[in-house]
Amino acid sequence: MTDALSHFSAPVRDWFRASFSAPTAAQEGAWESIRNGNNTLIIAPTGSGKTLAAFLWALDALHREHKAGTAGGTRILYISPLKALGADVERNLRAPLTGITRLSKNNTGEPNISVGVRSGDTPARERRQLISNPPDILITTPESLYLMLTSAARNTLAGITTVIVDEIHNLAATKRGAHLAVSLERLDALLEKPAQRIGLSATVENPEAVARFLGGVQPVTIMSRPVAKEWDLRLSVPVPDMAALGGANDYGQGLHAPSEYAPLEYAPSEVPGGGTAHSASAGSPQGTTQPISSAVDIPANAPYTLEDAIGIFPGQEPGQVNPVQEPAQETGQVNPVRQGDNTAPKNTLTIPEGAQHEKALRYAPDSERPETSIWPRVQERIVDHIENNRSTIVFVNSRGLAEKLTAALNDIHLRRILAKQGIDPEDYAAGICDIAEVPPLARAHHGSVSKEQRTLIEEALKGGTLRCVVATSSLELGIDMGHVDLVIQVAAPPSVASALQRVGRAGHRVGEISRGFFYPKHRGDLLGATVTLAGMCSGTLEPLAIPTNPLDVLAQQTVAACALGPISVDSWYEALRRSAPYADLPRTLFDSVLEMLAGRYPSDEFAELRPRIIWDRTPTEQAPSGSIEGRPGAQRLAVTSGGTIPDRGLFPVYLVSGDEERGPKRVGELDEEMVYESRAGEVITLGASSWRIEEITHDAVRVSPAPGQPARLPFWHGDRMGRPYALGVQTGAFTRALSSLDATDSTAARQQLEQLGLDTWAVDNLLAYLREQRESTGAVPSDTRMIVERHRDELGDWRVVLHSPLGYGVHAPWALAVRARIEERYGVDASVMASDDGLILRLPAIEDVPPGADLFLFDPDELEAIVTERVGDSALFASRFRENAARALLLPRRDPGKRTPLWQQRQRAAQLLDVARKYPDFPVLLETARECLQDVYDVPALVQVHRSLQSRAVSMLEVETNDPSPFARTLLFEYVAEHLYDGDAPAAERRAAALSLDPALLAELLGSSGLRDLLDPAVLVQTQQRLQRTGERYRACGMEGVADLLRQLGPLSARELSLRLRAENPGAESAAHGSQDFGESEDSENYGEEYGTHASTTEARTLAEELVRSRRAFSFLGAADGSAEPQLYYAVVEDAARLRDGLGIMPAAALPTALLEPVAEPLEDLVSRYARTHIPFTAQQAAEHFSRLTPTGVGMLTPVLQRLQQQRRLSSGEFLPEVLRALGSAGVEWVDAQVLRTIRARSLAALREEIEPVSAQVYGVFLPSWQNVRSLSVRVAQTLPEASAYGAFMTSRRTATVVGERVAPLGTAVPNPMAPNPLAEHGAERTGQGSASATEDLLTAIDQLAGVRVPASALETLILPARVPGYQPHMLDELMASGKVFFTGAGQLGGGNAQKSDGWIRLHLSESSSLTLGELTMGEDYPEQLLRAENPELWEALQAPGTLEHAIYEALAHGGLFVPALRERVAQLMSAAAPAGQVVTFPDAAQVSAALWRLVWAGVVTNDSFAPVRAMLAGVRSAHPTPAAPARLSRVGRRGAGRIAAARASMGNGMAGGYGADGYSSSGYSAPAAGLGLRSLRGGFHGAAPTVAPQDSGRFSRVDTLLQEPVEATVAALARADLLLDRYGVLTRGCLQVEDSAGGFSQLYRIYSAAEDRALVRRGYFIEGLGAAQFAAPATVDLLRSTADSFSIPAGPQDFGATQGFGASAYTPQRTDTERVYGTFTVTLLAATDPANPYGAALSWPAIPSFAHEGTVKHRPTRKAGACVVLVDGAPVLYVERGAKTLLAFTTDPVLLEAAAPALARLVSAGGAEKISVEKVNDVELLGTHTVSTPGGEVVEHPVEALRAALQAQGFYATVRGLSLRRSF
Repeated sequence: MTDALSHFSAPVRDWFRASFSAPTAAQEGAWESIRNGNNTLIIAPTGSGKTLAAFLWALDALHREHKAGTAGGTRILYISPLKALGADVERNLRAPLTGITRLSKNNTGEPNISVGVRSGDTPARERRQLISNPPDILITTPESLYLMLTSAARNTLAGITTVIVDEIHNLAATKRGAHLAVSLERLDALLEKPAQRIGLSATVENPEAVARFLGGVQPVTIMSRPVAKEWDLRLSVPVPDMAALGGANDYGQGLHAPSEYAPLEYAPSEVPGGGTAHSASAGSPQGTTQPISSAVDIPANAPYTLEDAIGIFPGQEPGQVNPVQEPAQETGQVNPVRQGDNTAPKNTLTIPEGAQHEKALRYAPDSERPETSIWPRVQERIVDHIENNRSTIVFVNSRGLAEKLTAALNDIHLRRILAKQGIDPEDYAAGICDIAEVPPLARAHHGSVSKEQRTLIEEALKGGTLRCVVATSSLELGIDMGHVDLVIQVAAPPSVASALQRVGRAGHRVGEISRGFFYPKHRGDLLGATVTLAGMCSGTLEPLAIPTNPLDVLAQQTVAACALGPISVDSWYEALRRSAPYADLPRTLFDSVLEMLAGRYPSDEFAELRPRIIWDRTPTEQAPSGSIEGRPGAQRLAVTSGGTIPDRGLFPVYLVSGDEERGPKRVGELDEEMVYESRAGEVITLGASSWRIEEITHDAVRVSPAPGQPARLPFWHGDRMGRPYALGVQTGAFTRALSSLDATDSTAARQQLEQLGLDTWAVDNLLAYLREQRESTGAVPSDTRMIVERHRDELGDWRVVLHSPLGYGVHAPWALAVRARIEERYGVDASVMASDDGLILRLPAIEDVPPGADLFLFDPDELEAIVTERVGDSALFASRFRENAARALLLPRRDPGKRTPLWQQRQRAAQLLDVARKYPDFPVLLETARECLQDVYDVPALVQVHRSLQSRAVSMLEVETNDPSPFARTLLFEYVAEHLYDGDAPAAERRAAALSLDPALLAELLGSSGLRDLLDPAVLVQTQQRLQRTGERYRACGMEGVADLLRQLGPLSARELSLRLRAENPGAESAAHGSQDFGESEDSENYGEEYGTHASTTEARTLAEELVRSRRAFSFLGAADGSAEPQLYYAVVEDAARLRDGLGIMPAAALPTALLEPVAEPLEDLVSRYARTHIPFTAQQAAEHFSRLTPTGVGMLTPVLQRLQQQRRLSSGEFLPEVLRALGSAGVEWVDAQVLRTIRARSLAALREEIEPVSAQVYGVFLPSWQNVRSLSVRVAQTLPEASAYGAFMTSRRTATVVGERVAPLGTAVPNPMAPNPLAEHGAERTGQGSASATEDLLTAIDQLAGVRVPASALETLILPARVPGYQPHMLDELMASGKVFFTGAGQLGGGNAQKSDGWIRLHLSESSSLTLGELTMGEDYPEQLLRAENPELWEALQAPGTLEHAIYEALAHGGLFVPALRERVAQLMSAAAPAGQVVTFPDAAQVSAALWRLVWAGVVTNDSFAPVRAMLAGVRSAHPTPAAPARLSRVGRRGAGRIAAARASMGNGMAGGYGADGYSSSGYSAPAAGLGLRSLRGGFHGAAPTVAPQDSGRFSRVDTLLQEPVEATVAALARADLLLDRYGVLTRGCLQVEDSAGGFSQLYRIYSAAEDRALVRRGYFIEGLGAAQFAAPATVDLLRSTADSFSIPAGPQDFGATQGFGASAYTPQRTDTERVYGTFTVTLLAATDPANPYGAALSWPAIPSFAHEGTVKHRPTRKAGACVVLVDGAPVLYVERGAKTLLAFTTDPVLLEAAAPALARLVSAGGAEKISVEKVNDVELLGTHTVSTPGGEVVEHPVEALRAALQAQGFYATVRGLSLRRSF
C-alpha cells in the first residue's frame, strides 16, 4: 500500500487510507500506468474502484496546482455515454474533494477543486457560467463535447491535460464512438500537447481494438490485472413443464400473456422440483444455496465441461485468458459451501402458512392446471423476491415489456395487501375503504420516461422509499443505484456483456457479491439464458468491432471543424486518419464527401441540396489541396442539427400545467405511430402512472394525471436487439456439448447445469427440450451443424425451417438471399422471416420435388453482391438512409427549436433516396449500404459461414418431419405471435389483397378532371415568385445569396440578379442561409420578413464580380440580340461542364480540372433545372429562355422534355388557367412533377382555408338530420306572474311544450355538378321532404344503414320509426318478401337463451349485399372467415357431419325452406350421416329451433320476414321493447342501392344475377305462383300445415346463397367510401369506430385523397376538435355551413360537464305580453347505438357534472344496446339505460334539462320503452332535497329539482324510490 500511494500528496494519500483499507489490484495497476503519463485502458469488474483510480491521480495534480497557485481553466475532462452516469459521478466526487480539502487544512471548508456538468439538459445560463468560469473538472457527454468544440466554449478546453472516457465499450462499436474519436482529435489540435486519455470498462473482450479506439495512432497501455469478484447467479423456471401449459397453441407453446392466476407464496428451494441455484441432487426437494465465484469449484478429474465448449470465440487465441476469469484462478478462491447452514440467504424465499393449496395446484394434472401462461408464475415469483429484499432491479429487454411487467407487479402487490386486510379491491378503487393509498411496489425506468421522472425513480430506490425498479438498458451502465440486494433478469439478455453489466448493479461496491436471478420466457429462451449464464461464469464476452469510415459522421465533423474558420484540406485529412475509425480512410472517399458538402453533385437532380462548405481548390504551400471553410450559417447548422443519436420518431409527452418560465414538465416519450392511433381523452400508462391525453399537437402530446383509471399500454418500435454472431457461436457450442453429454451421461449433464445455477425444473425443461429435438430431427443445431427441417402446414404448403444459432445479424441478410432465390426459381414472393435461431419460410407446394437445403446454400463469392442488391429495396435501408442523411447535415430541421415530425423526415429522405439510387457512388448511399451490411447485418460473418459450409467444416442436415420439432415450435411461436403465421396465412393474404387498391383502376373509376380548373391562379403566381425568387419575401441577399441564385436558377445577368436580390441590408445576410434543403420550400419560414425594393443592377454586378474573383463563379457573354448588345451572364463553376457540353458555352476563366470533367446528360440537367424553377411552360418558352445564352430551338428541347417525361420527372398536359396563359403560347404544357404536386397541394390548402369550421354541437344537429331522423320541436316558456284573488302574485314554473315533429332542416345548397360520379352524388336532397311513399322512405333509410350493426329490439322501436313517418312493421316484411332487403344476425346479446333473446342484426339491400356483407369477410368465403374469427366453435360444428348445425346448413344449401320441410330434410341428412346399424335419435322441434337460431344470430341463416325476430323478442327482457304486428305481404317495385353499379359505370360493367325481385331464383328456388300464398306453398310439402312456433315462421335461407359475385377490391372500396359518405355526411376517423371496416381509415384515406385531387370530395377542418382528416362532398360542406348559420348557441357558457353555476341558465328569456320565452329547441331521441348518434364515435362524450358536493359520477355513457341519448340542439343532455334507474345528465342548465324531458315521455308513448323508473340522476337521489346557495346567500334551484319538476310536468308520477311513467295502451 505504501508503494502504491507514496507518489500522491499527503492529503490525497491520507483521505484514501481513511476511506479504504487498501487499493485494489486494478487501482494499483492504473496508477502505475497513469503516473508515467501513458494513455491507459483500465479493464476491471464492476465495483473494483476503477473510476476513482482514473480520477485520483488527476485530483492529486490539481491539488498541487491549487497549492502552488498555478491552477486555471479546465484540466480534467470526463466523458460519459449517459447523462445520468455523469450526474452520478459528480455526486460521487464530492466525498474525495471534501476530504482532500479538509485534510489540506483549508479554512473555508469549500473544496478548492471545482466540478462542472455540461450536457443536453444544462440550462443556457449555467452553460454561460461554465464558459466564463471554467471548472477544474468538466463532466460531459460526447455530444456536448462536440458542441463545445464547435462554439466559443472551445477556448475553455485549451488547458485539458486528462480525458477520461467511462464505459468505453458502450461507445467503441458505434457511430457515436466514431464521432467521439474525431472530437478527441479536434480537441488535441487545440492543446499544446495531446491530453492523456484514460478509458474505463468492465466488459471488454478484445482490449487491443478498444485501446486502438481510445488512442488512435498513440500507444495505449492496457491495464487488466485480476480482481476478485463473486457472483451469485441463479436461473429459475417456475413450472415443471414449460411446453405443457394449458391453453397452448398448435405448436406447443403457452399463451404468453397475463391472466388470472393463484398467488405463489413459497420458496422454490422448499418445494419439490423447485430447487434453487445449487440443488444437492436432481431429485432432492431441498437444496442448499451458495454464491458462485467467477470460477466454479470442479473436481480435478471432471470431464469435458460446458465452459470448455464456450470459452473461446472466433479469432480468440486459445491461450488468451479473459480478465473476468483470471481473479479466481490467481487468488485460488473457491465457492464457500454452506452444507450445514440452514439459514437462507437474504434473497431466498420462505414458505408462509397456507401454501398447501398452491402445492396441490402445482402437482395437479395438466388437464386440471389453471395456468395458460408462464407469466403469472414469473410475476408472482418476482413479487416474492421484491418483498423479501430491500432494493431490487428487474431488467427486461424492451420498453413495452417494462410497462406491462410494472403494471402486473403493482397489481399483484396491491391485491396481496388488500387480501391481508380483508378489503375488497372494488372498494379500494372506489375510495370507500379506510386504508391509505398503497404506494407502488415498482416503477418503470426506460428511455421513454422523462429525465426528471427517471431521476426521481433513482433517488427513491436509493433512499429506500421504492422497493423495485423495472428497467431496460437505461440502468445497465455504471450508474450507482445504492445498495441493491438483487437483480432479476426477465428473458435472456441480449449479450453476456450486457448481463454482466446488469447483474453488476447489485453489489456495485468493492468487495460485495453481485446476486442475480434469471427467468426465461419459454424453452428456447431458457437455452439462451443458460448460455448467457455460462458465459458470465466463464467470463467469455463478445468481441467489439469498430465501425470503419462512417461517412455521415465524417461529413458532420467536417462542417463543424471548418465552421469557425478555414482549415487545410490535407491537415484535416491527416487529423481524421489519426483516429481509429478513419485510420484507413481512402483519399477518394474523403474527396467525395468534400465534393458533396461543397455542392458538386453527380447530377443536377441534387440541386436542391444546399452546399455546406466552400472548397477553395487554389493550392498553397500549407494546403496543397486547398482549404475548406463553412458557409454562413454552417456553425448554427452544425450545432442545432449535429450529433449521432438518430430521431426515432418519438413524441415528447408534457404535463398540461407546467411552469411558464421553465417550460412544461416532461413526462416521457411515445412512439409516433402510437400517437397517431391515440385520441384526446384516452388514458395511457407511462412509467407505471396513468395519464389522460388532453391534447395532441404536431410535435408533442400534453397529458394530465389520471390516477386509478384503466389505461392503454403504449408500444415502441425498435426494441428488438439481435444476438451477436459471437454469442451465436457460443450458443451452438454449448448446445452441442450439452446434448452430447446428456446423450452419454445424463447425470453429469444435470450436475453441470446445476453448477451453473439452474434449479431442478430449469434443468428438467432444458434437457427435455434438447432430448425432444434429437428425437424429432436426429440432432440438435450447433456451431458445426445446421438443420433444414420441412413439414407441411394445415393447408398442404411447405413450411421450411433452417435451424442455426448464429443470430439475427447473420440470418437477416441470409433471408434476403433466400427470398431472391425463391423468386428466381419459383416466381413467387415467399415469406422468409429471420430470427436469432434460424429462418422460416412458407413455400406453396407447386413442385413434386420438396424444397431442400439447396435453397440456403450460396456461392460465398456471390453472396455479398446478392445481399447488397436486395437490401437496397428494404425498409431498413430507407430508414438508415434517413438517419444518415440527417447525420450528414443534408436534412436539417426547418426550425432548429422544433422537432420535425417523422413523417416529414421520411418524405424528404425518400425524395433524396429516389434521386441518390441512380448514383451508387453518392457518399450517403455508400454509408447506408456499409451500415446495413456491417453494423446492422453481419455479412462478413455470413460469408464466413458459407465458406465453412463449402469446406464442410460446418454441415447442413436435411430432415422431413410430420410435425414441427421443439426448436421449430419455439421459432414459429415467437413469430406466430408477432407476425409470421398470421401474416402469411392464406386468409391474411386474401385480406391483404382485398385491402390493396389498384391505383390505375381507382384513377379510371374516379375519372379525370382538367387540372386547369383545380389549380388556383393566385397559388400559381405565388409559386412562380417563390421558384424564381422574384417575390419580396423570397429574395436573397449578399454574396452567398448570389451564389445560391446562380446554383438554383442557372446563369443570370446582373439585371436578372438585381430583381432577385434585396437592397443592401447588413443584418439580413444570415437569414438567407437557413435550412433550405432537399424537399424544403423556400417559403416564409426562410424569408419571412418583407423588405423594400430589390437591389440595383450595380449592386448585383458588384456581388457577382466578387464571386468571380473568389473563383466560385465565372462570366460569359450571352447570345447577341439584334436590338441590343450581348449581356454578361454569371454562372457557378459547378455548371461549367454542363454549359460546355450542353449548350457549347466555354468558360473564359481557368478552372480546376475536377470541375471540367464531362457530364453524362448535360442538357437534361439544364432543362430539368429550368422545369424545377418554373410553373407550367411550353417548349417555346423554354427555348426562349436558353436562347438568352446561346441560340436554341424547340426541336432541340422537345426530345429532352419527352425523355424527362418517360423518367416521370415531368408531366405534360393543360395546366394553366386562361388568365395566366400567354398570348400565342399554344401547345402542350410541361411541368416538373414536384412543382405540380406543390401547386396542387397549395391549391387544395387554399381551398381548405376558405372553410370555417363549425362546432361539434353543430355536427350533433347535422348528423341526425342528414340521416332523416325526426326531432321534436320543444318550446320552453314561463307564464308571467298573475295576481291572485287575494292580491298576491302567483309564480309559475317553466314548461316545455312539444310544438311539432320534423327533420331539422339543413338549409339549401347547390347540387354538385359532378353528380354522375358516386362520390359526388351527395347533394342537397337531405331535407326528408317530398318522399314518393313510405316504402321509398324505408328503402332510403335501409340504404343508408346497410351493414350497420344495431340491436334487433331497437330497429322497429327507435331507429326505423325515427326515419320513416308512419312506419309499420309490415312495411319491412313486404320488402323482405319481395327480395329487396334481407337481414343477417351479428351476435346474441347476453341475458337470454338461444330461443328467446335479443341480438344484433344488420340490414342489407340485395343489390349491394356483396358490398355490405363482403366487408366482413373481404368478399370471399362467407361465412367461413366471419365464423373463424368470431365463433370458431360454431364453424367447427358446421364442418362436422352428424351435428345438428351441419345438417341444417346442408339442408339449406339448395334453397330456402320452411321449418316443417327443414325438419324432414334434417332428419334425412342425419340418417344418411349415421353409421350403418346405429340408432339415430332425431332432434325435436325445440332443438331444431335452437340450432337454427344459433345460425341466425351468427349471420349464417336469414329469413324472408322479420316476423320471426319479433316473435323471438316478444316476452323477453330485450334491450328495447319490440311491438308485434301482423305481417302483410305485397309486391313493390324493384329498387337497388346502385352503388356498385355507379362505381363501375365508367368501366361499362353491368350487374349479373343477384337477390332481386324474382325471389330466390339465384339459389334454385322459384317464387310462389301468383295468387298462391304461403299456406298453399306449405301444402305442397305437407298434407296439412303443421303447427310451428311464431319464431320459426317464414322461410329460412343460407345467407351465402343470396350473395352476388364478389367485385374487384378497388371497386368495392370505392363503393364503400361512397356508402360511408352517404351515411355520415362528414367522415372522420372516429366514425369508423362503429363500423366493421377491415381496411380501416387508412384505406379510405387513400380513396378520398385521390377523389380530392379530382374535386369530387373536399378535405378540411370542417368540425372543430376532430383534426384535419375530415372528408365530405362539396355540397355537404355547404349544408353543414348553412346549418351552422341557421343554428344559434347562446353567448354564455352552458356548463356542459361543469359543477358550478347550479341554477343559472345561459339562455336569456324574451318577454312577451303573457310569458317569458327561453327558446324553441330541437330535441332528438336516439338509441345510443344508432349511427345518427355522433357521440361515442366521431365525437367524444362530454364530461358528466357531479351533482353532489364531492366525488365523481361512477356511471359512464357508452354506445351499448338498450341505452338512449337525448340531444338538445345537437348536444347530449340526458343518457338513459334500459330501465332508466340511473339517469345521466351532461349539463347543469335547467332550461336544457326541461327541454329534454318531453323526449323521455315520447320514448314511452311511442313504444320505445314499456316503463321508465328514474331513481337517481348522476348518482344523486332524484327525490332528495337539493338546494344551492349563491355567494350572496340567495337560494337557487338545483338542476335535480328542475329535472324532477320537468319530468312530473310530462306525466311522470312519484313512487317510493323515484319517478315513473308507464306506457298506456
